Amino acid sequence: MAVSTVCNARVMGGRPGADDIVEDAIAATGISDVGDDWFMTPLAAWASDLEQSNLTDRGRRFFRSLAVRDVSRRLRVLDALREHPEINDVEIPPIVYITGLERSGTTVLHNLVALHRSSRALLRWELMEPIPPPATATYETDPRIAAVQASVEPLRGSLLERMHWVNADEPEECVWGFIDGVSMLGQAPSFCMPSWRRFIYEADQTPAFEHYRQVVQLLTWQHPVDPGGFLVLKAPQIALHLDTFADVFPEARFVVTDRDPYRALVSVAVLGQSIVEPFCVVNPITHPGPGDLDLAVSVENKLAAIQAFTDSHPDRIVHLAYPDLVSEPSPAVTGLLDEIGVRADPELADRIDAFLTAQRAGRRSAPPSSLDTFGYHHDEVLARPVIARYCAQFDIDPEHRRLTGAG
Repeated sequence: MAVSTVCNARVMGGRPGADDIVEDAIAATGISDVGDDWFMTPLAAWASDLEQSNLTDRGRRFFRSLAVRDVSRRLRVLDALREHPEINDVEIPPIVYITGLERSGTTVLHNLVALHRSSRALLRWELMEPIPPPATATYETDPRIAAVQASVEPLRGSLLERMHWVNADEPEECVWGFIDGVSMLGQAPSFCMPSWRRFIYEADQTPAFEHYRQVVQLLTWQHPVDPGGFLVLKAPQIALHLDTFADVFPEARFVVTDRDPYRALVSVAVLGQSIVEPFCVVNPITHPGPGDLDLAVSVENKLAAIQAFTDSHPDRIVHLAYPDLVSEPSPAVTGLLDEIGVRADPELADRIDAFLTAQRAGRRSAPPSSLDTFGYHHDEVLARPVIARYCAQFDIDPEHRRLTGAG
């Protein structure tokens, strides 16, 4: 879709807010061909949500800037794919794909599996700034690493640093590399962007996943996985659409981290409340209204999708108990990789131990000692039918005391 078509997008659907965002991205990049127009629907939902009264002026400006950057990244990626059509022929290697509920241990597992000598993770800097495509010769010295790191440093000292910190040169969630208007800020704004949230939760995400497949090809084009190696990718956000994602990525074998859903839910609420607080007049997590996200229902929907996929595709998914990951991380990870057929790395256990020792010694900020429960009750959450069935099938015991920190 070239610039002339974008300028006539009001005829296509009357979406002036989305049009303005696209036009700003075209001006920023000098690239006028935006590709197919599927992305305009989630972008229009985002633009509509920008007009809601519950956003502060700061929130409205910041969220709009996120959308312009998201479309700009899209334009650059599609332009590179047009210039180098051979990227579409890049073979995607086997994938160890980590998913599950948010706050269920997916990040630490991602980092630990990425220590395997034959793995290739996608790092934060390359997902956020994929153009030009990363090259092996400069992969560890690329100036974009410092630029992306500088962009997150102002968040030092925040609750985000204590709960979910990712440096520029560390493995990051796949959603940061999506290019179809469905992943701004890792989907964290979904708490306070209701129309956009409904789209990313309810609509068929196949086009977004297909474009992300091309992003993976682009990122591994000039910095490929070693022969015989594998990609290790992660996104809890795709769990709701696991069946669709699996169709687009037949190379993937999925690993689900199973944690007490109440603990995951409360942790998501605390982190989400902190992230959207500066941008909302009334925080929808601390003061939920009739149209706001019900986190317990969201947890149920994801667990139901994971359970259905496990039942229908048992050969493509394995489950890892969060208590095992926390209490015995090296055996848990090495045993997991052995179960899914990844060749052994004799030094992996030592690397895992060294990594975790550094984390505990201060490389990572300590998690909060207690978390607000936002009115959720442990027994009530675990008694919800969908959650109860999931916990019974996968032998998930109540986490009466948080396994990371107190409370």
